[in-house]
Amino acid sequence: MKKINLFTVSLLISLMIGSAAFPQEAGKGKGSREYHKNFVALTLTELPFVDFRVSYERRVAPSHGFTLAAGYKLAFRGYADATEIDLGQNPTAWCYRNTATWLYVAAGYRYYFNKSKTLYFSPELFYKYMWADKIVYTFGVNPGGNTLTNQYEIRTMDASLKGLNLLVGKRLRLRFSEGFNVGLDAYTGITLRYKVLHTTIFGSKTASREHDEGIMTISVPISENPLRVNENVFQVSVQFGINLFFSWL
Repeated sequence: MKKINLFTVSLLISLMIGSAAFPQEAGKGKGSREYHKNFVALTLTELPFVDFRVSYERRVAPSHGFTLAAGYKLAFRGYADATEIDLGQNPTAWCYRNTATWLYVAAGYRYYFNKSKTLYFSPELFYKYMWADKIVYTFGVNPGGNTLTNQYEIRTMDASLKGLNLLVGKRLRLRFSEGFNVGLDAYTGITLRYKVLHTTIFGSKTASREHDEGIMTISVPISENPLRVNENVFQVSVQFGINLFFSWL
């Protein structure tokens, strides 16, 4: 689950404060504006992870819509020589969230259930393919005290994930005109996913250093017979996010 930062909390508070001041169109009818049928959104909370995710929603009725989404994530850092690691200078606590590249596609349905058609429930099917080539994967060993002990591994990985998102969300317009809207869309929910993971470990080494110790370099030995591991994992997680959307009739 993503850590909640100050930026995200501020946006969520803005949504709650502003929702009463900017009710969204409920649909056609006496005294109401025509509802918007097309929505394009960019997921703001994925951008810090270099994950570019866009979606399109087609509202077929005031209470019903269908969504398509696609995403592409770049790796934070590539290692030309992953066997030489500088401790204390360059970040080395990498995980797949940082070092992997992935592609993401999803399709879903939205049901808007309140009178102003701003609250929704959305089941969504998704598929993600992710890979990382010769990256440094690290994790803590025997944490605690003044000494940091980590396991450093040179890995190649590829994984395919299929799953279901069960989301609830709130939409808020920041600007309104009869034909065009800009706004924020905050959502949260549960993700159920099945992951097939293939990992090749070319070498590993355990190293320790003091918190205030200077820069040191370690070399991870590469084996001629790398270890290959296959895993099938079912996972449940909680997610949340904020989209910036644009809509029109």
